[in-house]
Amino acid sequence: MKPLLRSTPTQQKGVILVLFSVVLGVVATLFVWTVDLGRTLSEQRKIQTVADAAALAGLNALGKSASYAGMTSAVVSVAASNQVSSDEITAVAPRCGVWLDNTFTSQAAALCDGTSTAVEVTVQRVIPKSFVSLSGSSNLTLVARAVGFKPLKEVGNCIRPFGIEESSLNAQGVVEGGTFTVSGTQGSGNWGKIDLDGNSSSGEQYTALMLDNLCDDQIAAGNSVSVGTGNAQIRQVFDAILADATPPLASQGMVFAVTSDFPNGNGLVQLLRFIRVDLVSQHGSGQQWEATFRVVELTTEPDSRTPPHRQLME
Repeated sequence: MKPLLRSTPTQQKGVILVLFSVVLGVVATLFVWTVDLGRTLSEQRKIQTVADAAALAGLNALGKSASYAGMTSAVVSVAASNQVSSDEITAVAPRCGVWLDNTFTSQAAALCDGTSTAVEVTVQRVIPKSFVSLSGSSNLTLVARAVGFKPLKEVGNCIRPFGIEESSLNAQGVVEGGTFTVSGTQGSGNWGKIDLDGNSSSGEQYTALMLDNLCDDQIAAGNSVSVGTGNAQIRQVFDAILADATPPLASQGMVFAVTSDFPNGNGLVQLLRFIRVDLVSQHGSGQQWEATFRVVELTTEPDSRTPPHRQLME
């Protein structure tokens, strides 16, 4: 008969100690992993929230200046107010660009202009791990990215504060599908600025409304509106419109007012009807400046009022 092997109490205690050590090591590792995971998730949520807010702030800044410096200043300001350092939010430089087909396409580095419809912001934060000896590395880099973007314009536009005299269209024999021109300084027999938003007949507000249409249910044929004087950077406005390559193209489907004859200087004109046009080209400067339009509809209506809004894509 083979002898039976029996462990002594001392040996049993040794086995228990080994098992206890193994279990203790596993528990400690899980504890460390849980601490790191909890901290990681908390920090990730924080920097994602900041990235979202900063992207929208940068996008809103484009509506004021369309400059890279202005956009970046807004982004960094929001970051700082939410305990994210400038180093963390500029380690990957914020970028302007366009959002199309669920894809962000950036412009050249450090460039924002009138064609920018989206802002991308990336936050990088380095956090220490809890126990270096157990987790293998001393630091972990977290990354949060957000793209704030303006939705594309719907086909067709609201009215722009640009009036064309009925007599000018008649003199040029304009037909649907045909072209007509406006040239030189505004005035009788040509074109003029019309006030559609309280004080849009001149200056920066007029320029902004030319670039970003106005939907107003009070704009209707038969109403009289005041007019403004001065060129108000009209050439630069049309340059920006022609340069906008975001579909649907900004140069297409613009709605202008057809008016009675413009007075000399300030005064009133009557809105006779509305016309939908495509901007074909422009050239020259001063009184030699000329813009050519193609008629899409000789009689149309401005689009209904739609509230402005911004969207965010993470």
